[in-house]
Amino acid sequence: MANTDFALDQKTETPGLEYLRWMQEATVQGKGLGGLVREIAGLMWGPGKLQPNEYFMYKLYDDQRYGADVKKTFLGAQRHHELLAALDMPWPKIANDKPTLTALLRGHELPIPETQAMRHAARTFPGAKPLFSREDVLRFLREEANYPLFTKPTAGACSLGVANIESYDADADCLLTSDGRQVSVEDFADQAEQFAADGYLFQSRLTPHPQMADIVGNRISTVRMFVLVDEQGPVLLRAAWKIPGAETVADNFWRAGNMLGGVDVETGDVTRVLMRTAEGTEPVEEHPVTGTKFDGLTFPEWDAMKDLVMRGAAAVPSCHLQGWDVALTDQGPVLIELEGDGGDSIMEQLCFDTGLLQGRYLDFLNKAMLQRKENAKSAKRRSRKKLWANLSQLNMNAQRSGETESEPTTTHSA
Repeated sequence: MANTDFALDQKTETPGLEYLRWMQEATVQGKGLGGLVREIAGLMWGPGKLQPNEYFMYKLYDDQRYGADVKKTFLGAQRHHELLAALDMPWPKIANDKPTLTALLRGHELPIPETQAMRHAARTFPGAKPLFSREDVLRFLREEANYPLFTKPTAGACSLGVANIESYDADADCLLTSDGRQVSVEDFADQAEQFAADGYLFQSRLTPHPQMADIVGNRISTVRMFVLVDEQGPVLLRAAWKIPGAETVADNFWRAGNMLGGVDVETGDVTRVLMRTAEGTEPVEEHPVTGTKFDGLTFPEWDAMKDLVMRGAAAVPSCHLQGWDVALTDQGPVLIELEGDGGDSIMEQLCFDTGLLQGRYLDFLNKAMLQRKENAKSAKRRSRKKLWANLSQLNMNAQRSGETESEPTTTHSA
């Protein structure tokens, strides 16, 4: 009998805003209420436009860890959105459409997951079986799929709607998930139909690199590799390792029990590692399942990981902010996803002692915002010029109309 508690995720779960507890933590660090309020207000109006919840999330009240100048380097979501508006790139939408992005990366002969089939009423996917109806999905799962599978929406984000399917039990007509649950094929097809309007993908599940399996178990984990493309070309600025915990379906950091670790982009050395909890985050020293110590750990095959992401960056050079999710598999590094807006800046800042607002990123942001202001001024000048031209034309037309009306009528006699 299949379990009935299986459900594809529809929304993320985030900790509540516990300002009282956060302020108590700040007090323990020696922060008075007045100083805390002044500092938060200063950062809200500062270059990063940090909001109070972001201030507490990064624990910037810890003066032992963060100096006053360092706190100003942290980028807030509001400032990030302003930068995106200034850049006005199509890439966030392009990258979010997985079939389109896959076709682009495949054309550049970059390693990507194999897509076995796609559920969509009309759209097709090169090299994948088209599933135009729910009945097609049922037939694929029962007769044609090559298990294990990893399934996800074509336009999804944050691993919403994904499933990790181990096998199909023909006798019970059920799918067995990676965490040991069962779901009837009929029920799974019904849930997948929620995403059918945009499309739903059925991909071959990847196998982790042996060294990765030793560290995190038989799970795929990815590294968010943040690439900036400026006038000097692409540069890998930050890398954060998304580490799956015990029973989560994917490695996204919003899932309680998963971890996030900073990675030195030059050496691949793992730095600070945090675990997502129901209340927020807490530092961890080892993987809760395998017991692997994070201190002194270097991410395996790091040079190969960097080489692949820079090849990916070269394939989309007009995408200025690139957030690549790269997995190390038994076949080497594989490009899993691209966030065409760089992704959530939490990934690039939470496990580091400084924020993004420094060096090339800060220069790029300042130039983009300056260009935005210049574009706005130019648009106003063009608008005023067009207005005056229209008024002048109206005035000329009015004068001509007046002259015509004042001309005397001439009578001709025979």
